[in-house]
Amino acid sequence: MRRRFFLTATAICGFALTGFTAPALAQDAQMTADEITRLLSGNTAEGVWDGTTYKSYFADDGTTIFAPANSDTLTGKWRVNPDSQEYESFFDAIGWTGYNIMRTDGGFAWVKDGKAYPFYVLEGRALDF
Repeated sequence: MRRRFFLTATAICGFALTGFTAPALAQDAQMTADEITRLLSGNTAEGVWDGTTYKSYFADDGTTIFAPANSDTLTGKWRVNPDSQEYESFFDAIGWTGYNIMRTDGGFAWVKDGKAYPFYVLEGRALDF
């Protein structure tokens, strides 16, 4: 009787611990070019970049509008590179710049030079703060 209880209790604890630790062990995953296109096309990203809150809209025609809080907006271009699986943006002062996009436990993140910039996506054009 004690042995059966011990085995049952051990099994239940094992299942419970597996259930509780699985989310903590989840890995960030790099998104593919197709996933990035579906995520961004016609939608708005919102996050914080180097301490500044921003929203960025990605029009279906390849135009992007970067709107930092309390500052002037910038209009540029965006595309997704199927060879590198990267999101790329173009602004006159910078030129084309590529970023990996990761799916994270908290949403998404732009990744450039080993630094991650978390963001989430709002449906449609949502540039107002």
